[in-house]
Amino acid sequence: MTTEVTKRQVVRNTVTGWVAAGCRVGIALAIVPFLLDSLGKDGYGLIGLLGVIVSLSVVADLGLRQALGRGLSEKVVNQDVEGFRALSSTAMALYLGIATVLIVIQWVLAPWLASVFNVPDRLRDSAIWMIRLYGGASLLLSFIKPVFAAGLQSFLRFDSVNVVQTISVIGSGVLLFICISYVSISPLVVWAVVMFSVLLLDLLLLWILYRRRCFSGKLGLRYLDSRTLKPLLHLGSSMYVLQLTGAIAERSDPLVVSFFLGTAGVALYQTGAKLSQVLRPVVMMLSTQVYPLTTRFHVLDQQDRQKRALVLGTRYTLLFGVVVSAGLVLFAERFCWLWLYGVLGSDYVTVVHVMRLWALASIAEYAGAMHWPLLLGMKRMKFAIAIQVPSAMFNILVSIYLVGFTDLGIPGVLVATILTNLVRRPISIWYVSKVTGLSIAEHLRSAYLPGGILLLLLAAFHYVLRICPIYSWSMLIVFAALFGAYAALILMVLERQLITGMWRQWRGK
Repeated sequence: MTTEVTKRQVVRNTVTGWVAAGCRVGIALAIVPFLLDSLGKDGYGLIGLLGVIVSLSVVADLGLRQALGRGLSEKVVNQDVEGFRALSSTAMALYLGIATVLIVIQWVLAPWLASVFNVPDRLRDSAIWMIRLYGGASLLLSFIKPVFAAGLQSFLRFDSVNVVQTISVIGSGVLLFICISYVSISPLVVWAVVMFSVLLLDLLLLWILYRRRCFSGKLGLRYLDSRTLKPLLHLGSSMYVLQLTGAIAERSDPLVVSFFLGTAGVALYQTGAKLSQVLRPVVMMLSTQVYPLTTRFHVLDQQDRQKRALVLGTRYTLLFGVVVSAGLVLFAERFCWLWLYGVLGSDYVTVVHVMRLWALASIAEYAGAMHWPLLLGMKRMKFAIAIQVPSAMFNILVSIYLVGFTDLGIPGVLVATILTNLVRRPISIWYVSKVTGLSIAEHLRSAYLPGGILLLLLAAFHYVLRICPIYSWSMLIVFAALFGAYAALILMVLERQLITGMWRQWRGK
Protein backbone atom coordinates (compact mmCIF):
# COMPACT_ATOMS: atom_id res chain seq x y z
CA MET A 1 0.00 0.00 0.00
CA THR A 2 1.56 3.30 -1.09
CA THR A 3 1.85 6.28 1.24
CA GLU A 4 -0.80 8.20 -0.72
CA VAL A 5 -3.22 5.27 -0.62
CA THR A 6 -2.57 4.86 3.11
CA LYS A 7 -3.35 8.55 3.71
CA ARG A 8 -6.60 8.29 1.80
CA GLN A 9 -7.58 5.17 3.73
CA VAL A 10 -6.81 6.83 7.07
CA VAL A 11 -8.97 9.81 6.07
CA ARG A 12 -11.78 7.46 5.00
CA ASN A 13 -11.48 5.56 8.27
CA THR A 14 -11.60 8.77 10.28
CA VAL A 15 -14.59 10.24 8.46
CA THR A 16 -16.64 7.05 8.70
CA GLY A 17 -15.68 6.81 12.37
CA TRP A 18 -16.95 10.33 12.96
CA VAL A 19 -20.19 9.50 11.18
CA ALA A 20 -20.65 6.38 13.34
CA ALA A 21 -19.93 8.34 16.50
CA GLY A 22 -22.25 11.17 15.41
CA CYS A 23 -25.04 8.64 15.02
CA ARG A 24 -24.29 7.31 18.50
CA VAL A 25 -24.52 10.82 19.94
CA GLY A 26 -27.83 11.52 18.20
CA ILE A 27 -29.35 8.19 19.22
CA ALA A 28 -28.09 8.60 22.81
CA LEU A 29 -29.65 12.07 23.15
CA ALA A 30 -33.00 10.67 22.10
CA ILE A 31 -32.95 7.21 23.66
CA VAL A 32 -31.63 7.93 27.18
CA PRO A 33 -34.64 9.98 28.40
CA PHE A 34 -36.95 7.50 26.64
CA LEU A 35 -35.38 4.50 28.38
CA LEU A 36 -35.27 6.25 31.75
CA ASP A 37 -38.98 6.97 31.42
CA SER A 38 -39.88 3.48 30.10
CA LEU A 39 -37.66 1.36 32.35
CA GLY A 40 -37.31 3.61 35.38
CA LYS A 41 -34.02 4.45 37.04
CA ASP A 42 -33.60 0.94 38.46
CA GLY A 43 -34.38 -0.72 35.11
CA TYR A 44 -32.02 1.59 33.24
CA GLY A 45 -29.33 0.94 35.84
CA LEU A 46 -29.86 -2.80 35.40
CA ILE A 47 -29.20 -2.74 31.65
CA GLY A 48 -26.11 -0.67 32.35
CA LEU A 49 -24.89 -3.35 34.76
CA LEU A 50 -25.52 -6.04 32.12
CA GLY A 51 -23.15 -4.22 29.80
CA VAL A 52 -20.55 -4.00 32.54
CA ILE A 53 -20.83 -7.73 33.33
CA VAL A 54 -20.34 -8.65 29.66
CA SER A 55 -17.44 -6.24 29.22
CA LEU A 56 -15.69 -7.49 32.34
CA SER A 57 -16.17 -11.11 31.24
CA VAL A 58 -14.52 -10.25 27.95
CA VAL A 59 -11.26 -9.36 29.71
CA ALA A 60 -10.85 -13.09 30.35
CA ASP A 61 -9.73 -13.48 26.71
CA LEU A 62 -6.09 -13.65 27.90
CA GLY A 63 -5.34 -10.29 26.28
CA LEU A 64 -5.57 -11.73 22.79
CA ARG A 65 -7.80 -9.09 21.22
CA GLN A 66 -5.21 -6.36 20.84
CA ALA A 67 -2.43 -8.91 20.37
CA LEU A 68 -4.45 -10.54 17.57
CA GLY A 69 -4.83 -7.25 15.75
CA ARG A 70 -1.12 -6.60 16.03
CA GLY A 71 -0.25 -10.16 14.91
CA LEU A 72 -2.56 -10.04 11.89
CA SER A 73 -1.18 -6.63 10.90
CA GLU A 74 2.32 -8.15 10.79
CA LYS A 75 1.02 -10.99 8.60
CA VAL A 76 -0.48 -8.44 6.21
CA VAL A 77 2.76 -6.44 6.03
CA ASN A 78 4.62 -9.64 5.11
CA GLN A 79 1.81 -10.88 2.79
CA ASP A 80 1.69 -14.15 4.74
CA VAL A 81 -1.72 -15.44 3.59
CA GLU A 82 -1.47 -18.89 5.15
CA GLY A 83 -0.17 -17.43 8.39
CA PHE A 84 -3.07 -14.98 8.45
CA ARG A 85 -5.62 -17.76 8.02
CA ALA A 86 -3.93 -20.01 10.57
CA LEU A 87 -3.75 -17.28 13.20
CA SER A 88 -7.38 -16.21 12.63
CA SER A 89 -8.73 -19.78 12.73
CA THR A 90 -6.75 -20.75 15.80
CA ALA A 91 -7.77 -17.57 17.64
CA MET A 92 -11.43 -18.24 16.77
CA ALA A 93 -11.23 -21.78 18.18
CA LEU A 94 -9.58 -20.52 21.36
CA TYR A 95 -12.15 -17.72 21.76
CA LEU A 96 -15.06 -20.14 21.44
CA GLY A 97 -13.57 -22.35 24.15
CA ILE A 98 -13.05 -19.41 26.51
CA ALA A 99 -16.56 -18.08 25.84
CA THR A 100 -18.14 -21.45 26.62
CA VAL A 101 -16.43 -21.64 30.01
CA LEU A 102 -17.41 -18.06 30.88
CA ILE A 103 -21.04 -18.59 29.89
CA VAL A 104 -21.29 -21.56 32.27
CA ILE A 105 -19.70 -19.54 35.09
CA GLN A 106 -21.98 -16.58 34.41
CA TRP A 107 -25.06 -18.84 34.46
CA VAL A 108 -24.12 -20.31 37.85
CA LEU A 109 -23.17 -16.97 39.43
CA ALA A 110 -26.20 -15.02 38.18
CA PRO A 111 -28.12 -15.04 41.53
CA TRP A 112 -24.98 -14.01 43.41
CA LEU A 113 -24.29 -11.18 40.94
CA ALA A 114 -27.84 -9.87 41.36
CA SER A 115 -27.29 -9.73 45.12
CA VAL A 116 -23.84 -8.14 44.97
CA PHE A 117 -25.03 -5.44 42.59
CA ASN A 118 -27.84 -4.53 44.97
CA VAL A 119 -30.64 -5.15 42.44
CA PRO A 120 -34.08 -4.28 43.92
CA ASP A 121 -36.22 -7.28 44.93
CA ARG A 122 -38.89 -6.51 42.32
CA LEU A 123 -36.25 -6.79 39.54
CA ARG A 124 -34.24 -9.66 40.99
CA ASP A 125 -35.80 -12.49 38.95
CA SER A 126 -35.61 -10.43 35.75
CA ALA A 127 -31.98 -9.58 36.50
CA ILE A 128 -31.02 -13.24 36.99
CA TRP A 129 -32.55 -14.38 33.72
CA MET A 130 -31.19 -11.42 31.78
CA ILE A 131 -27.69 -12.13 33.10
CA ARG A 132 -28.04 -15.78 32.10
CA LEU A 133 -29.76 -15.50 28.72
CA TYR A 134 -28.96 -12.07 27.29
CA GLY A 135 -25.60 -11.86 29.06
CA GLY A 136 -24.53 -15.34 27.96
CA ALA A 137 -25.60 -14.91 24.33
CA SER A 138 -23.99 -11.45 24.14
CA LEU A 139 -20.80 -12.83 25.63
CA LEU A 140 -20.60 -15.53 22.95
CA LEU A 141 -20.99 -12.98 20.13
CA SER A 142 -18.49 -10.66 21.78
CA PHE A 143 -15.83 -13.38 21.48
CA ILE A 144 -16.57 -14.11 17.82
CA LYS A 145 -16.67 -10.53 16.52
CA PRO A 146 -13.06 -9.59 17.40
CA VAL A 147 -11.63 -12.09 14.91
CA PHE A 148 -13.54 -10.48 12.03
CA ALA A 149 -12.93 -6.93 13.27
CA ALA A 150 -9.20 -7.51 13.85
CA GLY A 151 -8.86 -8.99 10.37
CA LEU A 152 -10.49 -5.98 8.73
CA GLN A 153 -8.48 -3.53 10.83
CA SER A 154 -5.20 -5.26 9.97
CA PHE A 155 -5.92 -4.23 6.36
CA LEU A 156 -6.61 -0.68 7.61
CA ARG A 157 -10.30 -1.22 6.84
CA PHE A 158 -11.57 0.49 9.95
CA ASP A 159 -14.13 2.13 7.67
CA SER A 160 -15.85 -1.23 7.17
CA VAL A 161 -16.15 -1.72 10.93
CA ASN A 162 -17.41 1.86 11.28
CA VAL A 163 -20.14 1.35 8.68
CA VAL A 164 -21.36 -1.77 10.49
CA GLN A 165 -21.42 0.12 13.78
CA THR A 166 -23.42 2.93 12.20
CA ILE A 167 -26.04 0.51 10.90
CA SER A 168 -26.24 -1.17 14.30
CA VAL A 169 -26.59 2.06 16.26
CA ILE A 170 -29.34 3.45 14.03
CA GLY A 171 -31.12 0.11 13.88
CA SER A 172 -31.07 -0.43 17.65
CA GLY A 173 -32.34 3.08 18.36
CA VAL A 174 -35.22 2.93 15.90
CA LEU A 175 -36.25 -0.59 16.96
CA LEU A 176 -36.17 0.29 20.66
CA PHE A 177 -38.45 3.28 20.12
CA ILE A 178 -40.94 1.29 18.05
CA CYS A 179 -40.95 -1.98 19.99
CA ILE A 180 -41.03 -0.56 23.54
CA SER A 181 -43.77 1.87 22.52
CA TYR A 182 -46.04 -0.66 20.79
CA VAL A 183 -45.23 -4.13 22.17
CA SER A 184 -47.24 -4.89 25.31
CA ILE A 185 -44.69 -7.03 27.17
CA SER A 186 -42.06 -6.07 29.72
CA PRO A 187 -39.84 -3.23 28.40
CA LEU A 188 -36.79 -5.05 29.82
CA VAL A 189 -37.61 -8.13 27.74
CA VAL A 190 -38.17 -6.00 24.64
CA TRP A 191 -34.84 -4.25 25.19
CA ALA A 192 -33.00 -7.59 25.50
CA VAL A 193 -34.59 -9.06 22.35
CA VAL A 194 -33.93 -5.95 20.26
CA MET A 195 -30.33 -5.56 21.39
CA PHE A 196 -29.50 -9.22 20.82
CA SER A 197 -31.05 -9.10 17.33
CA VAL A 198 -28.89 -6.10 16.49
CA LEU A 199 -25.77 -7.89 17.78
CA LEU A 200 -26.56 -10.81 15.45
CA LEU A 201 -26.93 -8.44 12.50
CA ASP A 202 -23.66 -6.76 13.46
CA LEU A 203 -21.85 -10.12 13.44
CA LEU A 204 -23.37 -11.15 10.10
CA LEU A 205 -22.28 -7.93 8.38
CA LEU A 206 -18.75 -8.18 9.77
CA TRP A 207 -18.49 -11.77 8.55
CA ILE A 208 -19.57 -10.79 5.02
CA LEU A 209 -17.02 -7.95 4.87
CA TYR A 210 -14.31 -10.18 6.33
CA ARG A 211 -14.81 -12.75 3.56
CA ARG A 212 -14.58 -10.06 0.90
CA ARG A 213 -11.53 -8.16 2.12
CA CYS A 214 -9.30 -10.43 4.22
CA PHE A 215 -7.61 -12.97 1.92
CA SER A 216 -11.06 -14.39 1.06
CA GLY A 217 -11.82 -14.73 4.77
CA LYS A 218 -11.11 -18.45 4.92
CA LEU A 219 -11.42 -20.03 8.36
CA GLY A 220 -11.57 -23.70 9.25
CA LEU A 221 -10.22 -26.65 11.17
CA ARG A 222 -7.60 -27.36 8.50
CA TYR A 223 -5.92 -24.04 9.31
CA LEU A 224 -5.61 -24.68 13.05
CA ASP A 225 -2.02 -24.39 14.20
CA SER A 226 -1.25 -24.07 17.88
CA ARG A 227 2.23 -22.77 17.03
CA THR A 228 0.72 -19.49 15.86
CA LEU A 229 -0.50 -18.84 19.40
CA LYS A 230 2.94 -18.85 21.01
CA PRO A 231 4.03 -15.35 19.93
CA LEU A 232 0.44 -14.20 20.31
CA LEU A 233 0.22 -15.46 23.88
CA HIS A 234 3.63 -14.00 24.68
CA LEU A 235 2.43 -10.54 23.71
CA GLY A 236 -1.08 -11.37 24.86
CA SER A 237 0.04 -12.10 28.41
CA SER A 238 1.26 -8.52 28.73
CA MET A 239 -1.84 -7.24 26.99
CA TYR A 240 -4.00 -9.31 29.32
CA VAL A 241 -2.58 -7.74 32.46
CA LEU A 242 -3.04 -4.26 31.00
CA GLN A 243 -6.49 -5.02 29.68
CA LEU A 244 -7.65 -6.63 32.90
CA THR A 245 -6.41 -3.90 35.23
CA GLY A 246 -7.59 -1.12 32.91
CA ALA A 247 -11.03 -2.65 32.53
CA ILE A 248 -11.41 -3.29 36.23
CA ALA A 249 -10.31 0.25 37.09
CA GLU A 250 -12.64 1.98 34.62
CA ARG A 251 -15.55 -0.44 34.34
CA SER A 252 -15.66 -1.08 38.05
CA ASP A 253 -17.04 2.44 38.55
CA PRO A 254 -20.70 1.43 38.08
CA LEU A 255 -20.09 -1.69 40.19
CA VAL A 256 -18.79 0.42 43.08
CA VAL A 257 -21.73 2.80 42.68
CA SER A 258 -24.17 -0.12 42.57
CA PHE A 259 -22.72 -1.74 45.70
CA PHE A 260 -23.18 1.39 47.79
CA LEU A 261 -26.08 3.19 46.07
CA GLY A 262 -28.01 0.54 44.10
CA THR A 263 -29.09 0.42 40.46
CA ALA A 264 -30.69 3.89 40.67
CA GLY A 265 -27.22 5.30 41.35
CA VAL A 266 -25.87 3.40 38.35
CA ALA A 267 -28.57 4.99 36.19
CA LEU A 268 -27.38 8.48 37.19
CA TYR A 269 -23.73 7.55 36.66
CA GLN A 270 -24.35 5.93 33.25
CA THR A 271 -26.44 8.89 32.09
CA GLY A 272 -23.76 11.40 33.06
CA ALA A 273 -21.04 9.30 31.44
CA LYS A 274 -23.00 8.67 28.24
CA LEU A 275 -21.91 11.65 26.13
CA SER A 276 -18.23 11.39 27.09
CA GLN A 277 -18.28 7.64 26.42
CA VAL A 278 -19.82 8.24 23.02
CA LEU A 279 -17.61 11.19 22.11
CA ARG A 280 -14.33 9.70 23.33
CA PRO A 281 -14.05 7.29 20.35
CA VAL A 282 -14.65 10.29 18.03
CA VAL A 283 -11.66 12.10 19.49
CA MET A 284 -9.54 8.94 19.63
CA MET A 285 -10.39 7.95 16.07
CA LEU A 286 -6.89 8.57 14.73
CA SER A 287 -5.09 6.79 17.58
CA THR A 288 -7.34 3.71 17.56
CA GLN A 289 -6.66 3.02 13.89
CA VAL A 290 -2.93 3.68 13.87
CA TYR A 291 -1.53 0.50 15.45
CA PRO A 292 -1.23 -1.27 12.07
CA LEU A 293 0.92 1.67 10.94
CA THR A 294 3.08 1.71 14.08
CA THR A 295 3.55 -2.03 13.61
CA ARG A 296 4.65 -1.42 10.02
CA PHE A 297 7.04 1.36 11.09
CA HIS A 298 8.58 -0.97 13.68
CA VAL A 299 8.89 -3.95 11.32
CA LEU A 300 10.49 -1.75 8.62
CA ASP A 301 12.65 0.13 11.20
CA GLN A 302 11.23 3.55 10.26
CA GLN A 303 12.05 5.39 13.49
CA ASP A 304 11.50 8.89 12.13
CA ARG A 305 7.97 7.96 11.09
CA GLN A 306 7.36 6.53 14.58
CA LYS A 307 8.35 9.86 16.14
CA ARG A 308 6.19 11.81 13.71
CA ALA A 309 3.21 9.55 14.39
CA LEU A 310 3.68 10.05 18.15
CA VAL A 311 3.94 13.84 18.04
CA LEU A 312 1.28 14.61 15.44
CA GLY A 313 -1.14 11.94 16.67
CA THR A 314 -0.89 13.23 20.24
CA ARG A 315 -1.09 16.88 19.21
CA TYR A 316 -4.19 16.67 17.04
CA THR A 317 -5.99 14.21 19.32
CA LEU A 318 -5.40 16.45 22.31
CA LEU A 319 -6.49 19.61 20.48
CA PHE A 320 -9.71 17.98 19.36
CA GLY A 321 -10.25 16.42 22.78
CA VAL A 322 -9.77 19.71 24.61
CA VAL A 323 -12.50 21.34 22.50
CA VAL A 324 -14.92 18.48 23.18
CA SER A 325 -14.14 18.24 26.90
CA ALA A 326 -14.23 21.99 27.47
CA GLY A 327 -17.59 22.16 25.69
CA LEU A 328 -19.03 19.42 27.92
CA VAL A 329 -17.77 21.14 31.08
CA LEU A 330 -19.09 24.56 30.07
CA PHE A 331 -22.52 23.48 28.83
CA ALA A 332 -23.19 20.50 31.12
CA GLU A 333 -25.50 22.23 33.60
CA ARG A 334 -27.87 23.85 31.09
CA PHE A 335 -27.75 20.87 28.74
CA CYS A 336 -28.70 18.38 31.47
CA TRP A 337 -31.43 20.68 32.76
CA LEU A 338 -33.03 20.88 29.31
CA TRP A 339 -32.40 17.19 28.56
CA LEU A 340 -33.29 15.41 31.79
CA TYR A 341 -35.05 17.64 34.34
CA GLY A 342 -38.46 16.45 33.18
CA VAL A 343 -37.44 12.81 33.78
CA LEU A 344 -35.07 13.03 36.77
CA GLY A 345 -36.08 16.20 38.60
CA SER A 346 -33.36 17.52 40.92
CA ASP A 347 -31.27 14.35 40.37
CA TYR A 348 -30.12 15.94 37.11
CA VAL A 349 -27.53 17.83 39.20
CA THR A 350 -25.71 14.56 39.94
CA VAL A 351 -25.66 13.84 36.21
CA VAL A 352 -24.07 17.27 35.67
CA HIS A 353 -21.25 16.50 38.12
CA VAL A 354 -20.59 13.12 36.52
CA MET A 355 -20.59 14.62 33.01
CA ARG A 356 -18.09 17.32 33.95
CA LEU A 357 -15.75 14.96 35.78
CA TRP A 358 -15.89 12.44 32.92
CA ALA A 359 -14.92 15.25 30.53
CA LEU A 360 -11.94 16.23 32.68
CA ALA A 361 -10.83 12.61 33.07
CA SER A 362 -11.03 12.19 29.30
CA ILE A 363 -8.44 14.93 28.72
CA ALA A 364 -5.82 12.73 30.38
CA GLU A 365 -6.82 9.87 28.06
CA TYR A 366 -6.47 12.12 25.02
CA ALA A 367 -3.02 13.20 26.23
CA GLY A 368 -1.89 9.57 26.12
CA ALA A 369 -3.83 8.56 23.02
CA MET A 370 -0.74 7.55 21.02
CA HIS A 371 1.10 5.78 23.81
CA TRP A 372 -0.83 2.52 23.62
CA PRO A 373 -0.66 1.96 19.83
CA LEU A 374 2.99 3.00 19.75
CA LEU A 375 4.04 0.60 22.51
CA LEU A 376 1.91 -2.15 21.00
CA GLY A 377 3.51 -1.70 17.58
CA MET A 378 6.98 -1.81 19.16
CA LYS A 379 6.11 -4.74 21.48
CA ARG A 380 7.17 -2.73 24.52
CA MET A 381 4.55 -3.59 27.12
CA LYS A 382 6.50 -4.36 30.31
CA PHE A 383 6.77 -0.75 31.42
CA ALA A 384 3.10 -0.21 30.65
CA ILE A 385 2.31 -3.08 33.01
CA ALA A 386 4.56 -1.64 35.71
CA ILE A 387 2.69 1.68 35.69
CA GLN A 388 -0.82 0.41 34.91
CA VAL A 389 -1.25 -2.28 37.57
CA PRO A 390 -0.48 -0.27 40.74
CA SER A 391 -2.30 2.81 39.44
CA ALA A 392 -5.41 0.75 38.61
CA MET A 393 -5.46 -0.75 42.10
CA PHE A 394 -5.00 2.71 43.59
CA ASN A 395 -7.91 3.97 41.47
CA ILE A 396 -10.25 1.24 42.71
CA LEU A 397 -9.36 1.66 46.38
CA VAL A 398 -9.76 5.44 46.25
CA SER A 399 -13.08 5.03 44.39
CA ILE A 400 -14.44 2.72 47.10
CA TYR A 401 -13.38 5.13 49.82
CA LEU A 402 -14.75 8.28 48.17
CA VAL A 403 -18.10 6.76 47.18
CA GLY A 404 -18.77 4.70 50.29
CA PHE A 405 -17.22 6.70 53.08
CA THR A 406 -17.37 10.39 52.08
CA ASP A 407 -20.08 12.82 51.02
CA LEU A 408 -18.90 12.84 47.38
CA GLY A 409 -21.17 9.93 46.46
CA ILE A 410 -21.37 8.98 42.78
CA PRO A 411 -18.86 11.59 41.49
CA GLY A 412 -16.24 10.09 43.81
CA VAL A 413 -15.39 7.33 41.33
CA LEU A 414 -14.31 9.95 38.79
CA VAL A 415 -12.36 12.04 41.29
CA ALA A 416 -10.31 8.88 41.89
CA THR A 417 -9.76 8.47 38.15
CA ILE A 418 -8.55 12.04 37.77
CA LEU A 419 -6.13 11.71 40.70
CA THR A 420 -4.76 8.48 39.23
CA ASN A 421 -4.19 10.05 35.82
CA LEU A 422 -2.37 13.02 37.33
CA VAL A 423 0.19 10.56 38.66
CA ARG A 424 0.32 8.13 35.72
CA ARG A 425 0.36 10.36 32.65
CA PRO A 426 3.69 12.22 33.26
CA ILE A 427 5.46 8.89 33.79
CA SER A 428 4.11 7.44 30.54
CA ILE A 429 5.11 10.60 28.64
CA TRP A 430 8.67 10.22 29.93
CA TYR A 431 8.89 6.56 28.91
CA VAL A 432 7.43 6.99 25.43
CA SER A 433 9.87 9.84 24.82
CA LYS A 434 12.71 7.59 25.88
CA VAL A 435 11.86 4.59 23.66
CA THR A 436 11.32 6.75 20.58
CA GLY A 437 14.47 8.80 21.08
CA LEU A 438 12.49 12.03 21.34
CA SER A 439 13.58 14.60 23.91
CA ILE A 440 11.01 15.30 26.62
CA ALA A 441 11.25 19.05 25.98
CA GLU A 442 10.53 18.61 22.28
CA HIS A 443 7.75 16.12 23.05
CA LEU A 444 6.03 18.52 25.44
CA ARG A 445 6.50 21.54 23.19
CA SER A 446 5.31 19.92 19.99
CA ALA A 447 2.60 17.59 21.28
CA TYR A 448 1.20 19.16 24.46
CA LEU A 449 1.83 22.91 24.55
CA PRO A 450 -0.81 23.80 21.90
CA GLY A 451 -3.44 21.78 23.77
CA GLY A 452 -2.61 23.51 27.05
CA ILE A 453 -2.88 26.95 25.47
CA LEU A 454 -6.19 26.01 23.84
CA LEU A 455 -7.63 24.79 27.16
CA LEU A 456 -6.79 28.04 28.94
CA LEU A 457 -8.30 30.17 26.17
CA LEU A 458 -11.47 28.09 25.96
CA ALA A 459 -11.98 28.36 29.72
CA ALA A 460 -12.51 32.10 29.21
CA PHE A 461 -15.82 31.31 27.46
CA HIS A 462 -17.18 30.60 30.95
CA TYR A 463 -17.56 34.36 31.48
CA VAL A 464 -19.73 34.66 28.38
CA LEU A 465 -22.11 32.04 29.76
CA ARG A 466 -22.27 33.83 33.12
CA ILE A 467 -23.38 37.02 31.42
CA CYS A 468 -25.91 35.30 29.11
CA PRO A 469 -27.80 32.43 30.85
CA ILE A 470 -29.35 29.72 28.65
CA TYR A 471 -33.06 28.88 29.05
CA SER A 472 -34.00 27.00 25.87
CA TRP A 473 -32.67 24.52 23.31
CA SER A 474 -32.45 27.26 20.69
CA MET A 475 -30.27 29.40 22.96
CA LEU A 476 -28.12 26.37 23.75
CA ILE A 477 -27.57 25.69 20.06
CA VAL A 478 -26.66 29.34 19.40
CA PHE A 479 -24.12 29.50 22.21
CA ALA A 480 -22.68 26.12 21.30
CA ALA A 481 -22.18 27.43 17.76
CA LEU A 482 -20.47 30.55 19.15
CA PHE A 483 -18.22 28.33 21.27
CA GLY A 484 -17.38 26.24 18.21
CA ALA A 485 -16.53 29.35 16.18
CA TYR A 486 -14.35 30.66 19.02
CA ALA A 487 -12.53 27.32 19.24
CA ALA A 488 -12.07 27.22 15.45
CA LEU A 489 -10.56 30.72 15.50
CA ILE A 490 -8.04 29.72 18.16
CA LEU A 491 -7.15 26.55 16.24
CA MET A 492 -6.59 28.57 13.07
CA VAL A 493 -4.00 30.65 14.95
CA LEU A 494 -2.35 27.70 16.71
CA GLU A 495 -2.26 25.49 13.61
CA ARG A 496 -1.83 28.12 10.90
CA GLN A 497 1.03 26.21 9.27
CA LEU A 498 -1.10 23.10 8.88
CA ILE A 499 -4.07 25.06 7.54
CA THR A 500 -1.86 27.06 5.16
CA GLY A 501 -0.27 23.84 3.87
CA MET A 502 -3.69 22.25 3.28
CA TRP A 503 -4.85 25.39 1.45
CA ARG A 504 -1.77 25.38 -0.79
CA GLN A 505 -2.19 21.68 -1.52
CA TRP A 506 -5.83 22.24 -2.44
CA ARG A 507 -4.98 25.17 -4.73
CA GLY A 508 -2.20 23.16 -6.29
CA LYS A 509 -4.70 20.55 -7.32
